[in-house]
Amino acid sequence: MICSSYSPLSFFSLFFLLMYMNAIKTYYIVLDPSGDIHYTGRSIGDSFERAITLQCAEKIKEYIETKDPHYKVIITRLPGETMSELQTASLSNKLNADLCISLNFYYSQETKLFIYQCAYNDVPLQTHSLCFIPYDQAYLCNKSTTDHIMNIFNTVLRSPHYAHLFQVSTYNALPLKQIIGITAPSFVIEAGIKHKDRTNLFVEPLASCILQACNENL
Repeated sequence: MICSSYSPLSFFSLFFLLMYMNAIKTYYIVLDPSGDIHYTGRSIGDSFERAITLQCAEKIKEYIETKDPHYKVIITRLPGETMSELQTASLSNKLNADLCISLNFYYSQETKLFIYQCAYNDVPLQTHSLCFIPYDQAYLCNKSTTDHIMNIFNTVLRSPHYAHLFQVSTYNALPLKQIIGITAPSFVIEAGIKHKDRTNLFVEPLASCILQACNENL
C-alpha cells in the first residue's frame, strides 16, 4: 500500500510560488545592428558601421541584463553572419518580442541621435480570428504602444541627465525597410558620431529608455 501525505503549508507555499513565477514576465528585446559580412556600412574614422553597431548592441545587452535578469536581449547577428530585414522580422515575431530596435551609426562632426517610427500605410488594420496581415502593415498591430514608447524615449533622452550628451530628433512617419514586417513595437535609431569611441555615450541612455519603456507599457 502506498501512502501519501502533504502539509497544508507546503501545498500553499507551492501554490503561491507558482503564482509568483507566472507573474514574473520575461521581456524579450531584439536589437538589430546595421551591417553584416557583406555590407560594411558607412565608414566612421578607421572603422565601419557594422562593427560599431554590433559593439554598441553588445554593450546595451550587457547593461540591461545585468540591471534586470527578467530581460533577455537578442542581437540579430554575430560577427561574420548575414541577416536580412525579413529574417529579423521573422525572428522578432517568432519570439513575440516586446520591443525591436534597429541600430545605425554614421559619421558626423556633432553627436546626434535620430529616432524614426515606421509608416507605410496607415489605413486602419482590419483583423479577425483568422486573417493574414500584409507585411507592410505589421507595424500597425502595436502602433499605440509604439507611440507611447517613442514618447518615453523622447522624454528620457531630452531630460537634463542626458540632454547634454547629444542632440535628439524624432520622426513619426517614414517607410523604413529595417523594421518592415515586425509586429512588435519597433523603430530605427540612427546616431551621428565623430569617432567610434563616442558610441559609449549612447549605451546607458538607450538601455535606460528600454527598461523604463517596458516597465511602464508591457
